[in-house]
Amino acid sequence: MWPSFGAGSAVVPGNPTPVGSEDRLLLDRTRLGLRLILAGVALVFLGARVIYPRLPLISVVQGIDFIVVAVALRVLVEPPRRSLVLVVGLVAYAVTIVATGAVGILAADATTPVVILVGMSVVSATLIPWTPWWQLASVVLVAATAIWTVATVVHSPHLFWLQNVGAIAPTLAATVVISRVLGLQRAAIAHADQEQRRREETLRDANRRLEQEIHGHRRTEDALRFAMRELDHRVKNTLATVQSVADQTVRSSTSMSDFASAFTGRIQAMARIHTALAGRRWQGLTLAELIELVVGPYRRHTDSVSIESDDTFLSSELVRVLGMALHELATNAAKYGALSTNGGRLAISSRIESNGVPRLRIWWSEQGGPPVGEPPLRRGFGVRLIEEALAYEAAGQVQLRFPCEGVRCEIEIPIPARPP
Repeated sequence: MWPSFGAGSAVVPGNPTPVGSEDRLLLDRTRLGLRLILAGVALVFLGARVIYPRLPLISVVQGIDFIVVAVALRVLVEPPRRSLVLVVGLVAYAVTIVATGAVGILAADATTPVVILVGMSVVSATLIPWTPWWQLASVVLVAATAIWTVATVVHSPHLFWLQNVGAIAPTLAATVVISRVLGLQRAAIAHADQEQRRREETLRDANRRLEQEIHGHRRTEDALRFAMRELDHRVKNTLATVQSVADQTVRSSTSMSDFASAFTGRIQAMARIHTALAGRRWQGLTLAELIELVVGPYRRHTDSVSIESDDTFLSSELVRVLGMALHELATNAAKYGALSTNGGRLAISSRIESNGVPRLRIWWSEQGGPPVGEPPLRRGFGVRLIEEALAYEAAGQVQLRFPCEGVRCEIEIPIPARPP
């Protein structure tokens, strides 16, 4: 009796349909089937050497079969290509079927080959996930080989082999049905797995969006709390500044009309500066923007004010104190200096000088206005604001001169690095 290849090839993994690509499944199962064939051929070869030592052709046939299957295993490697796997797998399978029938004929044994062929057909239907048409092709080959083996070995009345082969026909046909049913089950499992992954991905996306929304709400809440604290701080500072300006303006005014004019101008300048800073989210302004914002309203015509300034960026605190100083210079020029007549000219220029800490230098030069004469005997709030506020709040230096041709002012302020 031959060692049963059918029994050796009936070992099927517990999970017949691993989750993954259909091509990957076909490659893995085909390679598994070929390994089982190699094991079965090796057992048959050893058994034939013991049982049929005088029939060397059996060993030759099994050796050819072993070589073909081993070459097929070497060919079927990554990446899985479905057409190549089908063709190579079926060729190796067909060689094994024919070799099984040939060994039966050489051994004059028709029973063992038919049992092995039926077992191979059943195992291929359950193990290898090819289509029912490929299974039908293997069944036709199995039936033809069985007929050939029985008709050659068994000496019986005419067409007696048909009766024997007809007995296994239902089993062979059932393997085609099994292949179809298992294919549908694999497709259903793959579809269910795909739907599950899709739902899991949808849930993950929803969770990510929810986490982003929660994070966004937290950032919004933090920003609102910060804005409320900043607003409270700025309102208090603004009220304190307004109160100080009002007190100092009252002390330096000689009449209510002088107070109203000076106080209104200073409050309007503060309002323009605050409006511009609010539009930039209190990050600051460039020097050119600040000069145009403060001095621009006092320009009598296009040529009355010339500005030569780069895009030096000023922080919000520096904008506030420097803006008020420039406002005082502009109002003085509009009342008594170069901007009080059509022929007067005001030139403003600036540059950055880097000697260790970068410092901003601004030159204010008036000409063409009424003669200045001697410096004012009384130092009003405007002059104190220009000299003392810049020195106290911005660590700046101010040189204010009053030559006959017009007011000259030089301002020097350290510029901190702009935050990223």
